[in-house]
Amino acid sequence: MELDDLIKSKRINMTIIFCLALFLIFPLTSFAQDDVKFNIFAGTNSEDIKIHFVLTDSLGRRTGYLPEPGNDPSPLRVANLQEIPNTFYDTERLWDEEAGDVGSDESIQFYSHPVIAGTYTITVFAFADTTYYMSFEEYLSIDNKISIEFKGFMSSGTTLQYATFIDPTKPIPFKPIITKTVTFQLLRDDVNVAYKLNQIGDDKFVDSLIRMINLAERLVEICDNPKGHDKSKGHKKDKVCKPAIAVLNMFIKRLEIANRKCDNKPQFCDEEPAWLAFRKEHGKDKNFKDFFKEWDKDKWHKWKNKCKRFVTDEALNIIRGDAEILIQDLGGKVKPDKKEKKTKNNEHD
Repeated sequence: MELDDLIKSKRINMTIIFCLALFLIFPLTSFAQDDVKFNIFAGTNSEDIKIHFVLTDSLGRRTGYLPEPGNDPSPLRVANLQEIPNTFYDTERLWDEEAGDVGSDESIQFYSHPVIAGTYTITVFAFADTTYYMSFEEYLSIDNKISIEFKGFMSSGTTLQYATFIDPTKPIPFKPIITKTVTFQLLRDDVNVAYKLNQIGDDKFVDSLIRMINLAERLVEICDNPKGHDKSKGHKKDKVCKPAIAVLNMFIKRLEIANRKCDNKPQFCDEEPAWLAFRKEHGKDKNFKDFFKEWDKDKWHKWKNKCKRFVTDEALNIIRGDAEILIQDLGGKVKPDKKEKKTKNNEHD
């Protein structure tokens, strides 16, 4: 009897060990991976689509429409890359629910199922100066999903990238972090496209904003190789580029002033108080010497009381959002918008 009990006990232990081994090799969460899906919807709110994109998975496989030289991508193009199994990419007309028929605007539809864990890169191509939108959905079912929407400007002939890490073993809804690659050139493109789409003031105001971006970019060189320091002697570049960050924050401040106070009337959008505060904070900093030298002789000072200044809400949100990403990439922290901060404080009261 004791021998039988011992054998039974060993069998139970072996069963437990076997089950644990199966769990380690095939975690329970892995069985849900086949149920996870994600979609990407994109468009430009125009009759013919003005963008296309290619999605690259963590294994380097691609699905989407890669522009071909000399080949007009519109209208209604399907994927010319289909390397990722079980993915679908096509363009179609948006459904007009009110009219009950197919609408006039063309959009991009992308579907992927099942999803493997890893980093996915979305490379977007523009064929005209345009505002674009993208919507990213990860879900198990229609009632169990997470959606992220974003919008931006793109200049004709340019590309930009988004990246996100998708882990299908995490519970849904699990909001993935989507990062956008922002450069000083992309920020200049934002301003120029907003101008061409009549979402920002006249050419003189735009020129002054572009020059501020240029000066901020030059200040990054100070962070990479400060004057008086020799890299060969072991000097390391600054981790946080404070001068460039400060100029970009002032750039954002100018946009906010134009958005809230100008209303096409220059007398209501005086920037001088903001500039006085900026100069008081940074005027004695040697790293800003070249900035103030250049800015003080800028043509803007002759134009500021005569030019047309305004920024639409859409342009403000897009340009400010990209400038804030650049600030974070330079090691800075995003300053909360005063209007938003006040609203949040009121919510807590």
